[in-house]
Amino acid sequence: MPPEPPLWQSRFVVPQAAVALFLDALDDDALSVAAFEDGEDGTLWRLELLHPAEPDRDALAARLAPLAERAGLARIDISVLPVAATDWLARTAESFPARPIGRFWVHGSHIEGPAPEGTLPIELDAGLAFGSGEHASTEGCLLALERLARRRRFRRILDLGCGSGILAIAAARLWTARVIAADIDPVAVAVARANAERNGVGHRIRALASDGYGNPLVRAGGPYELIVANILADPLCALARATARHLAPGGALVLSGLLDRQAPRVLEAHRRHHLALQARIDVTIWTTLVLRRRPAPGARRARLRA
Repeated sequence: MPPEPPLWQSRFVVPQAAVALFLDALDDDALSVAAFEDGEDGTLWRLELLHPAEPDRDALAARLAPLAERAGLARIDISVLPVAATDWLARTAESFPARPIGRFWVHGSHIEGPAPEGTLPIELDAGLAFGSGEHASTEGCLLALERLARRRRFRRILDLGCGSGILAIAAARLWTARVIAADIDPVAVAVARANAERNGVGHRIRALASDGYGNPLVRAGGPYELIVANILADPLCALARATARHLAPGGALVLSGLLDRQAPRVLEAHRRHHLALQARIDVTIWTTLVLRRRPAPGARRARLRA
């Protein structure tokens, strides 16, 4: 047989805040565009573009230059290398093996065969949106959802900052509930919607573009009995008041995307709005907090007087 013509891959690293900008702009420039964390603190991400032939490095650099300027980057270092299609597929399978996380069985479409008996399968391919089950913050959220499911049922659920939609899908697997999956990035919204359909729960998940609780449809969906927000420490703190306002009395809140050293600050921001810590899950250096909304001071007395 003649030798297999190689595919080509270009790679470069950008800050986490610029990932959506590059993914959106480069979607039509390659066979596939994927983003992966480059390190453990989540601040840098590696973008990989797959090309059918060797790309012109200078032309690619010129294509990236205005994006780099918009992202405030002085330069982007690009590496270009050939890769056999069979090697690329094998590396994809090796890099993203199926992962058991509690009762969940998170796997890519390249994994063949049935899921282990008794598990809740979630099929996701790493790529255009955050949340393939690989990150410790996603793992912490999945474990938190599973533990909550042992004690409670939820009917109105919000996945805020949904990324790939993995947590919305997990919630729909655990409960027969109405789930809203919201993200500021329209690319993530499209990916979440497609993933929900792929996993057979598209009829119960509504994916919406929203900056926090800005979308009127997100606000109208509450008050929520469960809110999951796997974002970053600073936006979690900034949204604490709005989150408490959209969480039903007695509702549960799962927060993640924060380092263990950031947990006290995030917790204090939510305690000021009558949210009490119920559990904490640490996976490597990442922390997931589970909180419950308690009545505001005087609320019980006011009800008794009424």
